[in-house]
Amino acid sequence: MFERFPFEEVDEYFVIDGGSTDGTVDFFRQKGIPVIQQNIPGHGEAYKVGMLNATGDILVFIGCDGNGRPEEILKLIKEIKKGNDLVIASRFGKDSKSYDATPVRRFGNWIFAFMINIWNQTKLTDVFNELRAIRKDCMQNMNLQSSYFELELEMISKALKSNLKVVEIPTIEEERIGGTAKLSTIKDGLINLRCFVKYQLLQ
Repeated sequence: MFERFPFEEVDEYFVIDGGSTDGTVDFFRQKGIPVIQQNIPGHGEAYKVGMLNATGDILVFIGCDGNGRPEEILKLIKEIKKGNDLVIASRFGKDSKSYDATPVRRFGNWIFAFMINIWNQTKLTDVFNELRAIRKDCMQNMNLQSSYFELELEMISKALKSNLKVVEIPTIEEERIGGTAKLSTIKDGLINLRCFVKYQLLQ
């Protein structure tokens, strides 16, 4: 998996460490990859740390569990350079597939994508995948507040309400090679519902 990252074709790259204890950090350091410590816990906080430390104009986010395809990184960047502001690698659209998502997670994504689409007249199929690219200035202007897994939904909500150009590309989500999914179906479902109400219905 590591060898599939296009290191030589991007301007910079680094890993955000939120307190990993499984040897992931040591692996990346041995490979010469810069590691930045995340002091505030939370999946969403990792996005913010990445944004603050990146020097380029285009940000690409990908997890370290091995289920996101590094081959999509250059495709995401290409779509941003075409004039789009936020590009999501969809696991559930046409020509897409996921070998990692459970039926419950698929249904949850479908519900929230349906609500987003109804409210914004869009046709998005994946609102939660962390494999995505965004213009740095757009992300800075969003003033993202979420600290956990609802950040992806907040990002999309604010992008659409700001009339940014949001598109998807198909991807194949592979089986994760490390770590376990930390989502709690009921807890995170309710948090995301609150996020939807806050950023789509109330603001």
